[in-house]
Amino acid sequence: MIWAAKGQPITGIGAGTYKLTATMLFFEKGMLSTRAQQVPIAHVVDVDIRQSMTQKARGVGNVLVHVQRSNGVELVVLEDIPDPRGAVSIINRTAHAARLVEQQRANTHHYSGVAPTVAPPPAPAPVAAPATDPIEQLRRLGELRDAGILTEEEFATKKAEILSRL
Repeated sequence: MIWAAKGQPITGIGAGTYKLTATMLFFEKGMLSTRAQQVPIAHVVDVDIRQSMTQKARGVGNVLVHVQRSNGVELVVLEDIPDPRGAVSIINRTAHAARLVEQQRANTHHYSGVAPTVAPPPAPAPVAAPATDPIEQLRRLGELRDAGILTEEEFATKKAEILSRL
């Protein structure tokens, strides 16, 4: 569990109970009858605070959680939460992390079983390299070095090889 809170209503009765895990946000309310729900934390799209003057004086506030449902956005109110700013921060961070995990899952392809054995393609027939001017080869070699494709050592080795053929 990442976070948990119990609402602190001014009357002292009918407080809601709230819990947050890495994957779900649970909320339960009711005194005579109970209403309990859970929502995937990745479906939380926004979290806000609303505080009356009385709540502010008591150090509590309402946390408004906007949850994406298949038929639109639902507003869930976590009432009279102690340290509402801290709750908003924790819920937002957890929701963001859960959405990233869902994106990674959606973009990851899983393969099961053994890959079929395929014969490697035949090796291409050797082609004689066209005769190139050694000065032109050195110029191209310098360009590759300047572009960062070749290290200074690779450049020096190849340069010596070209010059040895002169």
